[in-house]
Amino acid sequence: MAEEAAISIDPRIFISEPYITCPKCSTKNFGVLIMTGGNDNYTRRCTKCWYSQRFDLPVLEKHIIYLDQFAISNMMLALNAKLGKTEKVDKFWLKLFEKLERLHRLQLIEIPDSTFHRTESKLGKYAPLKKMYDHFSGGTTFLDAPTIRRFQVASKFRKLGGEKDTEITKDDVLENSHGSWGGRIYVTVDSKVDPKDVEAERNARERIADSLKATFERWQKEKGMAFPDWFKEEGLAWGKAMSQRYAQALVNYGQAIENGTSAFDPSTFFEFWDEQVLVHSLITFAPGKDRHEKFMAVVNFLSSEEMLDIPFNEIAASLWAAIAHQAAHGGRKLPPNRGMASDVEMISTLLPYVDAMLVDREMAGLLSFGDVQRKIAKYDTKILSLADKEDIFGYLDSIEAKMTPQHLKLVEEVYGKDWVKPYLEMYE
Repeated sequence: MAEEAAISIDPRIFISEPYITCPKCSTKNFGVLIMTGGNDNYTRRCTKCWYSQRFDLPVLEKHIIYLDQFAISNMMLALNAKLGKTEKVDKFWLKLFEKLERLHRLQLIEIPDSTFHRTESKLGKYAPLKKMYDHFSGGTTFLDAPTIRRFQVASKFRKLGGEKDTEITKDDVLENSHGSWGGRIYVTVDSKVDPKDVEAERNARERIADSLKATFERWQKEKGMAFPDWFKEEGLAWGKAMSQRYAQALVNYGQAIENGTSAFDPSTFFEFWDEQVLVHSLITFAPGKDRHEKFMAVVNFLSSEEMLDIPFNEIAASLWAAIAHQAAHGGRKLPPNRGMASDVEMISTLLPYVDAMLVDREMAGLLSFGDVQRKIAKYDTKILSLADKEDIFGYLDSIEAKMTPQHLKLVEEVYGKDWVKPYLEMYE
């Protein structure tokens, strides 16, 4: 019988610099035991005598910055020499990567990823794009959009019912605390992209684009309407659509049972999954003696003007109203492109929970539209775009300028003085 191979691991490999003098054996072998993120403390261990000691870390208040997919893509191209486009990409993107990397490693900013990044990346060069947003997020990710929207709707519904402290915060919508110290190591798994999923996403975008084209043509003819009219129309549409789609799910179940097939068949059960979860969640908070009363309370709420000031719905309705206003009163001759619906969904869902958001010129223009700007002012989110590159770096510089010497010293104690150097070799 062949002998089994033995693997020997030296535990010293889990201890890294910076090394300081060990309190026990007095040798300069007291290094940092590997941090994995989400930490409010770290441990040092001596590579000679194995003495260990834990050190507490202060809670951080990092600025949360969201990068639209085009920024992820351009920074990837700026670093990834294998694709042969590094010389063709605007040097701005390499400079931006270096600046973001420095602030991120200084523990001053958090750059979460999202389902929007994952979906957009599947339509392009998935693996290198994923590597870029994973690198910055380190596991800090936004919950999916339907969940965030459900949280907001339920918060409003509960507040109307008399409950207090129902506000949805950054910590409610982010996986992994944005106030924790980043780890030295982040483990991620590359999943395979199913071509059928990519095709389905592209087909869905085509259908939405066709629908928007028809809507845009209608807006062009509505010369007698103004921003408030379109805002109300768009703002009331979402809740009514959710009620209608939930009703269709019930019809589908009834038909499945009548036909003798399983009501839990994936094609039936998951078609209107988000709508079902939303309505059932609201029913648990609804007033009323029986389920019918509770259900009607939910339906009435979803069709009411109370929906107009729910964050995601207010922002999305504002953006669509701005586009409608431009279509009817000049300023926009062409209908929205295929990516517009996704951009509106991303911005309306995530904007309330970030300190700054880097978006493309078109979306920045819509967000600066007077009526839209007044709607989103309450969130105090800094909108960054390529229309003013100096403004981007000015904002980032202002974050570093507020860093205290004590904070920098602690970063160097935990990670080392060379830690802040940008990881330009990411794709080598």
